[in-house]
Amino acid sequence: MAVDITGVTARLARVPVDAVTLSPFDYDWGSPATAGLWHASAAGPDGGEAVWFVKLLRHPRLWPGLVHVPEGPLRDSFVDFFPWRFELDMTLSGIDEVLPPGMRMPALHHHEVFDDDHIGLWWEFVDERRGPWTIDELARAARLLGRLAARRRSGAPVNDRLPETCRLPDGAALRYLVEGRVLIGAGTDLADDDLWSRPALAEALRDPGDPDLRDELRELLPLVLDVLAELEALPQTYAHGDASIQNILICNGEDDLVVIDWGFGSPLAVGFDLGQLLVGPMHAGLTPASDIARIDAAIFDAYLGGLADEGYAADPEDVRFGYLGSLFARSLFTALPTVELRGPDSDSLRRTVRERVALTRAMLDLTAPVVRRRLARVDA
Repeated sequence: MAVDITGVTARLARVPVDAVTLSPFDYDWGSPATAGLWHASAAGPDGGEAVWFVKLLRHPRLWPGLVHVPEGPLRDSFVDFFPWRFELDMTLSGIDEVLPPGMRMPALHHHEVFDDDHIGLWWEFVDERRGPWTIDELARAARLLGRLAARRRSGAPVNDRLPETCRLPDGAALRYLVEGRVLIGAGTDLADDDLWSRPALAEALRDPGDPDLRDELRELLPLVLDVLAELEALPQTYAHGDASIQNILICNGEDDLVVIDWGFGSPLAVGFDLGQLLVGPMHAGLTPASDIARIDAAIFDAYLGGLADEGYAADPEDVRFGYLGSLFARSLFTALPTVELRGPDSDSLRRTVRERVALTRAMLDLTAPVVRRRLARVDA
């Protein structure tokens, strides 16, 4: 069956295809499972209008970014095992019933299996509030994420309904990403002298006076496997998995946060979700990296409060390492836009690189001391 977003929308609305309007959204091409996003509207004969947010999922073998994954076992494993329909599977599992008060899922009105490689999702269209979040809003999200993690702690009965793709060893999803994208991908980037001599990156390192960033990253990279082992030994919970402000939405006209785009299906160290909540606004260019310490303090305390709300007694030091150790392993080495740096230079690229250099430095200064202390304690 051919992918026909217009035709399915017309069928759902019970209108002719010429009454349907599709308006595409820009989206991150780096998302392997996302083939397209649309605002779909259908004009009814009575003058009313039905609207949906439509997402087209695709098999990762069709992802244009696959060319950047090294050929061989790494690419083959990625294509075979990447859970490209995870968003649908999580929704059908009833995850919305597990969310704490103050969070909700958008309604999934319809899903269409076009073929073995494509599934369309017709979601409720929510009116997202654009722009930066306040510290208080981030703290509220962190508290709700803490409550969610506590509800989904290892062994909780609610986890019995999770899809089969979640039946994985502790930390497996993070380990899979780190062993490929970080140890191989970022490791290759750190060794690439040509990349680090590109004008945009050289300028971003020179002007704020941070010439040692590359060497510090290379020194820290070998610690990643030890960090993963320590994370896997911590108390585990299922998490949202990608809890940035791009996936935890503030919407106009309602108090609930709207939760979309679940990721990382395995159990993860308690505290995991705080990492993406912290750096998501900085990745989006909405918050400067210089705010990292203020946000960190607010969201960490709030997350601990959320765990306590659900009666989950966790050692704050374990939660702190679960949070910052996961951020270290997942995000520290991959914040620089290395694919774009290998392309043409531009003013917008230089702005992005300056922001990402500042973010990498801020993450390094926040996470490295915690990682070193924890690993030293393990080795003692």
